[in-house]
Amino acid sequence: MRSARHVFGSKGFEHATMDAIAREADVAKGTIYLYYSSKQAIYEAAFRSCMAELEQVTRENVTAAGSVQDAIAAFVETRVTFFQERRDFFRMYIDEIGSQVAASRQRRSACAALLGRQMQVLEDVFRKAVQDGTMREIDPAAAARAVFDLTRGLVARELLAQEHADPAHDVTLVTDLIWAGLKPARRKHTQ
Repeated sequence: MRSARHVFGSKGFEHATMDAIAREADVAKGTIYLYYSSKQAIYEAAFRSCMAELEQVTRENVTAAGSVQDAIAAFVETRVTFFQERRDFFRMYIDEIGSQVAASRQRRSACAALLGRQMQVLEDVFRKAVQDGTMREIDPAAAARAVFDLTRGLVARELLAQEHADPAHDVTLVTDLIWAGLKPARRKHTQ
């Protein structure tokens, strides 16, 4: 999968070839066809594999967080780190999301499900926090989507930056901005 991810990520789907994937994997092209019937099939397998890995690490890190603010930071940091370590996959990820506009309903539904499971992790944290009062009353699903979108923008900026940014600083900044909008309002003390 890593070889396919690298080829698709560096060349894009249209310019990637089974020959290039075989060369990258250091196997005969026929070997690839034993496992995958087409370029589309290996692309989908590589995409799903990385999405599953991202979902798992996101779930682990967010679940291990001690507070809502820590969960937000874990979500953002996990995604920034994951895509920094897999820059080739980020291109696949962005291409896949962009292609969803013109995709068939079935294909859109499959991608939406993969993305939805990742957002669900944060939505569950937000729903519990709203219920127990550690977060202001807000639609947990809408808040999770907003954090998801902000994070995707941060990742894109980090990966496209010419200068080396400090990801930890950016994660903290984004987390603080998000938390400022989600934390419960201070109660006024009455005398």
